[in-house]
Amino acid sequence: MTKLQKLQVIEAIRREIDTLGSASRVANKLGISKATLSNILNRKWDRISTELWNRVASALHVSFGSWQVHPEVSNTRMLMNLFGKARQHALFVPVSYYAGSGKSQAAKYYISEHPGEAVYYLNSREWARREFLTNLMRVLGIEPPKGVVTVDQLGELVIRFFQERAQWKPLLILDEADKLKPSALRWLIHLFNATEDKLAVVIMGTENLEKEIKRGVRLAKKGYDEIDSRFGRNYIRLMGATRSDVAKICEANGITEKEVQARIFKEAGPVQKRLPDGSFAQVVEDLRRVKRIVQRELMRRELEAVNVARETVNG
Repeated sequence: MTKLQKLQVIEAIRREIDTLGSASRVANKLGISKATLSNILNRKWDRISTELWNRVASALHVSFGSWQVHPEVSNTRMLMNLFGKARQHALFVPVSYYAGSGKSQAAKYYISEHPGEAVYYLNSREWARREFLTNLMRVLGIEPPKGVVTVDQLGELVIRFFQERAQWKPLLILDEADKLKPSALRWLIHLFNATEDKLAVVIMGTENLEKEIKRGVRLAKKGYDEIDSRFGRNYIRLMGATRSDVAKICEANGITEKEVQARIFKEAGPVQKRLPDGSFAQVVEDLRRVKRIVQRELMRRELEAVNVARETVNG
């Protein structure tokens, strides 16, 4: 890792200290000792391995890749606005839309645009309630209690964390929430009850998030009607990437030729879709596919440039 990259990590750590409230909490979140965190901040880097640098960078969403996000792409713009509105009004909001639509990317971009603010992100897995709370505590920098602790006690620590930050309009983003097990989802009912009008929560997942919750309501599964109620029984769906959106993505990443942008859009497999204003347009649902095609085009250009340079030297 270069010196510049290490300085980027240090800047991210300082922002996280502002977000969580102390260096101790940041050390807990990163799974390192306070002494190690101090060494990083005080540039005693000979004691820090490359593996640890990379782990810290990953935990703080510091990316050294060249891929550029364009904030005016439709899905990103919709989600950025949603996160802001949720914070402003302390709403619980579900986003249920296809994989690859840019939900995670937009969440991380929102965090990067609001450094040091009370915005918290957890990428969920197939966790039951205790596992979910344990991992949420880690993200929030809450030190695990000693000895035998009940699930309710873990939950109260999380709730207290958010209650103490109510004045800063905290936002919790739960990504891939469709993977959570029913007991973890049901705990969100308690979170809502304890933090109503004090905390915003946006849960995001694939289209299965809405399907599973609605199915649970139909089958009268424990807690599902309450979950559906707390989230307003209304699931946000995104729009996809229009031809203009794909052009913006291309331009942000160095592809400015209109004909190449059009080819990339066509290759990404657009489908006909009704837009919020009632009109119809071709859109690409899978932004990951757009990214792969753009990166492949950039790689082709790099190789072509290398070959031209080689031929110039040889000839």
